[in-house]
Amino acid sequence: MKNLEKLENFIDNLKNSAYVQASVDFEKCVEYLRSDDPTIPVFTIQNYWVITGLEQLLGDVDEWDEWEDKIMALITQPSYWNEPQALGFSTYGGFRDFTDWVSEQILQSKNNLEITKVLQLASRFITDEALLIYYVNTKTFFVDGNHNLTKWGHYLLLNNQHYNPILLNTSVEANEKTLLVMFLLSSKQEEFLASIIDSLIVDDNILNITDLLLDEDSTKYEPLIFGKWQNLKNSYVFIKQYEFLAKKFPEKYNPLELETLQKTLSIELNWCSTNYANQYIYGPEPITVLAHCFNFLIKKETQETKKLFQNELRNIYSIPVDLLVAIANELKEEGLDILIEALHQDPNNLYWNDKDYFKKYFKIIETLDFRSHQQYFWDLSKNKSKELRRFGAGLLSKLGPDAIPNASELTKSKKLEARQMGFLILSLINTDESKAILVDLLEQEKNDEARDIILESLRHLVSQQNSLAEINTKIALAQKRGKLNTPLTPWLDEKILPPLYFKDGSQLSVEAFRFLHYRMSRAKEIRIDLEAKLLIEHLDTNKNNEYASSLLDTYFINGALANFKFCLTLASIFGDTTVIRQLRNKVQEFADNNRGKMAEYVVKALALNGGTEALRHVEFFSRKYKNKNKNVGAAATESFSLVAEELGISPYDLADQIIPDFGFEGLFKTFEVDGHEYRAFVNQDFKILFLNEDNKTLKALPKGTPVALQDEFKEIGKEIKDIVKSQTPRLEQYLIIQRQWDTEKWQSLFLNNPIMFVYATRLIWGAFNEQKQLLFTFKVQEDQTCINQEGDEVEFQEGQMIRMVHPLILETATINYWSEVLEDEGLSPAFLQLNREVVNFDSADKGTLISSKFRGIEMSGYTFVSVLEKRGWFRGSVVDGGFISNYYKDFAEEGITAIITQEGDVCVGYLDSIGGIGNLMFVKYGSVDFGSYTYDEPGHTNDPRLIPFEQISPIIYSEVMADMQYFKENDSRVTNGNAEPSL
Repeated sequence: MKNLEKLENFIDNLKNSAYVQASVDFEKCVEYLRSDDPTIPVFTIQNYWVITGLEQLLGDVDEWDEWEDKIMALITQPSYWNEPQALGFSTYGGFRDFTDWVSEQILQSKNNLEITKVLQLASRFITDEALLIYYVNTKTFFVDGNHNLTKWGHYLLLNNQHYNPILLNTSVEANEKTLLVMFLLSSKQEEFLASIIDSLIVDDNILNITDLLLDEDSTKYEPLIFGKWQNLKNSYVFIKQYEFLAKKFPEKYNPLELETLQKTLSIELNWCSTNYANQYIYGPEPITVLAHCFNFLIKKETQETKKLFQNELRNIYSIPVDLLVAIANELKEEGLDILIEALHQDPNNLYWNDKDYFKKYFKIIETLDFRSHQQYFWDLSKNKSKELRRFGAGLLSKLGPDAIPNASELTKSKKLEARQMGFLILSLINTDESKAILVDLLEQEKNDEARDIILESLRHLVSQQNSLAEINTKIALAQKRGKLNTPLTPWLDEKILPPLYFKDGSQLSVEAFRFLHYRMSRAKEIRIDLEAKLLIEHLDTNKNNEYASSLLDTYFINGALANFKFCLTLASIFGDTTVIRQLRNKVQEFADNNRGKMAEYVVKALALNGGTEALRHVEFFSRKYKNKNKNVGAAATESFSLVAEELGISPYDLADQIIPDFGFEGLFKTFEVDGHEYRAFVNQDFKILFLNEDNKTLKALPKGTPVALQDEFKEIGKEIKDIVKSQTPRLEQYLIIQRQWDTEKWQSLFLNNPIMFVYATRLIWGAFNEQKQLLFTFKVQEDQTCINQEGDEVEFQEGQMIRMVHPLILETATINYWSEVLEDEGLSPAFLQLNREVVNFDSADKGTLISSKFRGIEMSGYTFVSVLEKRGWFRGSVVDGGFISNYYKDFAEEGITAIITQEGDVCVGYLDSIGGIGNLMFVKYGSVDFGSYTYDEPGHTNDPRLIPFEQISPIIYSEVMADMQYFKENDSRVTNGNAEPSL
């Protein structure tokens, strides 16, 4: 009864704690504690906050009964990792409160007997080891502020026969033992430390502990450490421990340097015979122990070292790349005998599945004259590894015409692998002689994979063979090779699908129909196969819509298999608006259902259509999926850029070109209803309005407007909304990077397009000369004239370029003038322009590579992420536990990426914590990888990817620093829990 009263009082005290009261977990915990039914199982807690404070219900230690057992069952149940709360939530929830309660009981105890009783009671629910680790980490329970032992510390140290075995147990991690040594040194417990130190210094944690001991009293502890050092089995620890000792006792240890390196190498080689060479020595640049030893020993004993490594590399499980670099740098061609040993490397043994291992290896060989050892690389034609054969071919092609005879012999082999390597070498040599050999072999080779190698190398020659007669010859040869006997799959049967038509209106033959599918199936990626393209250029893209629609439906009905993804390409290039919109919807469907690869395929297929609507969708996806489903966004960006490249223009110019005018002539679209003429236009709010013959504005279409025309304007209205969503952030980015147009292109885009004209009137522009100097500022009027600051109409001169003006380059008087003009005309900017925050370069940032001046700024997780995304920052790498390690902002046009490291607790899916700013840096665009478990952002100022702050353009510097200033002004540590900042 008394216990239930305590429980009800406890619940009543939490009535203002909404997050607990509303919790289903809490309700079930209370139900469990109220029940006197012993068969009710303990409720498994999902939210650890629910058990916070339950230790207050525990009674006097001497009077514990089943009630306390039930509370302890809740408090100490396993965490998500099936470990006690001691290890799962060592700083949260019940275990923290329970250990606080234990500490309080100990501090109130009158003697060691009572302390023992408390600890024995605690050990029924939690292990001694877990409890001790908690206390070692908190430390303050050992000594008080005057470095005097607390009762708890006194008990631990004087009764160490109970805890000593736990402290010395190998399962207690090295950092806990290091913390214990730190505590014992700081609390002057030399006698106890002396009694256990021999057992604490072991291979795993000798470095931290001996560093502490040598700093404390090097003369006293050196003999003990020397004895331990001689028996170390870890090469990295061995050599680092030597460095510690040599620093303190140079006269004794410097003469031992050569002997130390030899023993280090011996230890590492023994390890590497069965394991990865993954021991690194960290300095300005990380280097493996093997490479470190080689660099040292080769200067001391050249021939002996060379012989040693040549013999030992055969036995190394995984040869590190930096060792190969060291050998090539030191020995040049004389090191080839050693380097050849890496060719015998088992790809399955590569450290962390290093996919670029052999790519790096062959780049090293390319720096040397390998002719004397070339036979080893020719022998790769017999190797089972496709990757090795490919890299070998690339290397041998460097021999130029000298490699042609051997490569030609390989093409005659009965082994497919050898022929493929021969074809690849000849294609890479790319001379008239090698091409002539490949031309003769093209139609003789029956294997498609080998033939594709030849075809790709002859792309330019094949693309010229584009008469129908030549195409029919290719179809006949493919039939002769047995490639057109049956459809690729039953659902691609020409009897099921609608026919395809040539431009002259005739249908494709069965063989031509199958040839198209056969050749398109050879395209490894979403692209048009070279020989298929020759045929497609003779087809009527407008008359084949029915085929495209049926093909797309059939493809999805039959499972949308990746090996038939060429159907997406064919559907896109022949499809009409209906097909294009179906593909657009599929991108979103696949992306939203975690089928990222399929979404990539579809968005790339859309780009191949090349039409304005299709490219608008691609451009839209490049932005929509830039943060979420990044692979889809990257695929869209890449595809859009490839289309621009094929057209010979920049992606920006292509983006300008695909902005539709919806059939408007200039700023108006004229139409008739019941014999009366009307004009449609886009107003300042990007909505379609109408003018009658009296120039009176109508908000809706006149009565009697045909349904088809109503539907047309309704569709235009929807598309305008989508376009505005894309153009507003795009134009703001153009302001930041200071994109410019020549006057003719600018006038065509901004004065004659109904949508872009609205933007033009709400922005302030500048004319610049060829030296990029501002000549004058101006504004676009509603009558399409351009007025300068003096109120005069502007006449543009040849060679002038137009940009949106950034306030950083304007005088205050100019900013004030144009701000008043816009206000007087009732025009609000489409985005912040004249009133953008400007931050001038801080001279204190000169020479800065990594800035920590904003480090420590905090903000609630939800607001932190929202502000970053609103200001154009994207989530970077996600590492252990879903922790977001950084955010980045690209300025690709300037070759710059800004990076903020995150030092708060924001994780993917868990934003109810604190977001924290770490370091700020600028790096070369594309030099840092972001992804899952990717730790690539620079951590040291010697990283060559970093850009000094003074080299950043003033506008980009200002934009990034304005973001940082915003965080500084809204730091939650300063605002102290006030309302969150507006976004």
